[in-house]
Amino acid sequence: MTPTADATRRVNEKIADDLQKDIKAGKYEPGTKLPAVRTIAERFGVAPGTATKALQLLVQRGTVRPDSTRGYFVCEPQEKQAANELSPEFTAIMQEIEAIRAHLTRLDDRLQQLEEAQRSD
Repeated sequence: MTPTADATRRVNEKIADDLQKDIKAGKYEPGTKLPAVRTIAERFGVAPGTATKALQLLVQRGTVRPDSTRGYFVCEPQEKQAANELSPEFTAIMQEIEAIRAHLTRLDDRLQQLEEAQRSD
């Protein structure tokens, strides 16, 4: 049986919550780089895409910031405060973009499931 989009989302949220607890506990100090996506995926026993989605949740929460070439970094306190001071319009647009990304991810997951089912037939 394949996991549903809701089950996958709960896994993403659990990973994000666990990483956020690690950050709050001081395991990762502000400004430090989080482990690589593959390392996080191995730690939680999930696919790298699932680990990436969890990291994206942390970006939305203002806990980490992405660097397109170097990975994800724990936000400094002033970065988190600045993220919370964004305009309502910007926040609404970013939420809409994230909803579109989530929808595309679900469609991609479903397409992969269909392709795998077709290959196994």
